[in-house]
Amino acid sequence: MSTKNHKSTEAVSTIKYPVPQPRYEQPVTDDQVWELLQTAANSNRIMPIVEGKWEQSVRDYNTREDAARALIFDLAFYTDYRFSQVKRLFRMTGMRNVFTKTEIDDIVEEAYEVQSGRSYPTFR
Repeated sequence: MSTKNHKSTEAVSTIKYPVPQPRYEQPVTDDQVWELLQTAANSNRIMPIVEGKWEQSVRDYNTREDAARALIFDLAFYTDYRFSQVKRLFRMTGMRNVFTKTEIDDIVEEAYEVQSGRSYPTFR
């Protein structure tokens, strides 16, 4: 457990947060991430988005942004939420112009909170 001290005018309280543990002993390479995406059980949802053909995904996304956001969630999951790797991989896809680097960082942070490294979000 890690500890953060929050100072107030009345007292100092100690709040304990669990330290996130990486899912992989070594960071996965970009090639490994692409292989994981291509062989995933839901690859028929992911790969059209990677190619920029989000309308052909088996999941109906309302907008291009929704599809790109889902892809960032997937990339974040497979990269163990490594910001620089997610940005690099996203820039290799057909969706690369949808979000800025700062927006991608925000989405990766949200993915971490929502997924807790264990599950995928549902967009409806």
